[in-house]
Amino acid sequence: MNQRNQVLVEGHLLITDAIRRTPAGIAMIEGWIIHQSEQAEAGAQRKVDCEIPFVALGDICHQLIKTPPQQAIKCKGFLAARSSKYRQNLVLHIIVFEYLN
Repeated sequence: MNQRNQVLVEGHLLITDAIRRTPAGIAMIEGWIIHQSEQAEAGAQRKVDCEIPFVALGDICHQLIKTPPQQAIKCKGFLAARSSKYRQNLVLHIIVFEYLN
């Protein structure tokens, strides 16, 4: 069974950490995507203002760490639990991104 888990979001990048390593030695960074928009819902416009936690690993980590603060980006990834202990806390794992502006 193929179950989809894809997220596409635009926002401003806020990196909150220096590069560190996973237990397997893979480079990673963490931060937030600051998102603001208006979305259509139930026939009305809804203002959306949220902060989405993200993690980026490997090559994406090395590319994002060079990004200027508050840079607008569009990113695609998937949601996963922060850890097996905190399954309700979701984190966006960025797998592809592009700069906006």
